[in-house]
Amino acid sequence: MVRKVKEEKPIPLGQVYEFLQMREESGINYVQRVTAQHAENLSRKAAYSEEVLEMLQSEFKLSRLIAVQIVNLNPKTATDVKAVTRERLTDDQVERLLERYSEYVLQVQASAEESASEEDEEPTEIDETYEDL
Repeated sequence: MVRKVKEEKPIPLGQVYEFLQMREESGINYVQRVTAQHAENLSRKAAYSEEVLEMLQSEFKLSRLIAVQIVNLNPKTATDVKAVTRERLTDDQVERLLERYSEYVLQVQASAEESASEEDEEPTEIDETYEDL
């Protein structure tokens, strides 16, 4: 069955992983499974929400493609940002971008930790039929 492309736009690896996770229920092939593993490994600590992309595009006047590349790179230093943006941003803008992006990363990590701790808080029953050793 031939499918038509409705829309083509760059997306971060985190979204690739999410899409493949959704498709996994209906079955994915080997290449898709390897792609999902790769996307998960590379995007584990990146902030990849649409909110981040919109912030990068609006505040720093970057194209979506460049914003996606920044998110995929998960920059830690000014050199990382400059490698992607080339000479589009001043040093001050690069520093501000790193600060804003790291804020989003911290938010994503905090929410992930919250959801993990909520899963751990399930009540457990204690079987009192066994004596302590």
